[in-house]
Amino acid sequence: MSETAAASPAKVRFRGHRALLTALVVDGVGSGLFLPFAVLYFLHTTTIPLASVGAALTAGNLLAVPTPLLAGPLIDRFGPRALTIAGNLLSAVAFAGYLVVGSSWQLAVTALVAGVGRITSSTALVCLIRVLAAPGERPQWFAVQSVARNAGYGLGGIAGAVAVSADGPWAYPLLAAVNAASYLIVAGVLAWRRFDTSAGEQAQPDPDPAGKPAGYLEVLGDRRLLVVVGVNVLLVVCMSVLSVLVTVYLVDVLGRPAWVGGALFTLNTVIVVLGQTAVTRRVDGFRKPRIVQGAAAAWAVAFLCLWLLNAAPGWVVLPGATLAVCACTLAEMLYAPTINALAVDAAPRTGSGRYLAVYQLSWGLSTAIAPGLLIWLLAQGGQWPWPVLLVLCALAAAAIGLLLKNRSVTN
Repeated sequence: MSETAAASPAKVRFRGHRALLTALVVDGVGSGLFLPFAVLYFLHTTTIPLASVGAALTAGNLLAVPTPLLAGPLIDRFGPRALTIAGNLLSAVAFAGYLVVGSSWQLAVTALVAGVGRITSSTALVCLIRVLAAPGERPQWFAVQSVARNAGYGLGGIAGAVAVSADGPWAYPLLAAVNAASYLIVAGVLAWRRFDTSAGEQAQPDPDPAGKPAGYLEVLGDRRLLVVVGVNVLLVVCMSVLSVLVTVYLVDVLGRPAWVGGALFTLNTVIVVLGQTAVTRRVDGFRKPRIVQGAAAAWAVAFLCLWLLNAAPGWVVLPGATLAVCACTLAEMLYAPTINALAVDAAPRTGSGRYLAVYQLSWGLSTAIAPGLLIWLLAQGGQWPWPVLLVLCALAAAAIGLLLKNRSVTN
């Protein structure tokens, strides 16, 4: 097969699945309401000191990192729909618990429950999309998921900002309550509506005719999956630069006002909402490892731009940072749907929960590692993060190239 297939992009069939898309938007709105104001929430509604808030949230999130390994066998046994519902119910309990948290240990426990719920539902959701969509449709499904999530984040963020600006005693508790309700709504929608899974299941052959799920040792022996997981660890660190590093770099190193970082983050969200599905359709004919290499190249361009801003005149900083954020956004739009589809394609019909649990674990580990690593590099000097990140991009591009030798990875 050539690099660009002659066939037109697969038409994604959303008929019968609009309830799931609605659930994704509702989930995004609820999260967008709360997440930008999470630390402020605890400072306004409890007497817990700032440092203790940060430590408790970090502890809860780190303890939740192994959750995919526990969720995987449960997904294989009970199905992805049931575990997606269960994860949303756990999240609803956690955010309702935030309304009564009063001490650091209570916050850590509640953050752990929230993390377990979030990771369980996200792991199960990837499996659910796997059984809903045929292989050629999966990148578009993950693209639409990204658009729905980002649109929800944007709407929720605006609504949350309006509520917080009212400065009433009810404002912050309202954010947690509405987010808890959003998880209940998502669980209710998924419980109420059954989905047609024939397209995904029939398209994926089962290598084990006995139908016995693979154990984790067998999963870890799958070279194709290990390549996907290793590349994901590297590139999720790169993806985290926009949310973790860009604003503090612009403010502390380049002397720009803080609103610039917020404006650039908003620009990223808007571009994803408006452009994600179009970008995914545009690259549909390329082999997925090539698309990942393109994403790594786009991140490399962004990091090179940011590195050069160290020595650039002041008037170059804003346009240069804008160009870098646009490159980061393009990389994100190329990468996220494609790496999800590669992981899903690697999983057999039986035991896909364990396969995708290992994949989701790579997201959790990278997300936990990235803030500390990136901030530590910046503390060594404003020039240090960028060459390290360029090396990560090069390593990821070389590693994913190993899959190009696998003739089964054709699109």
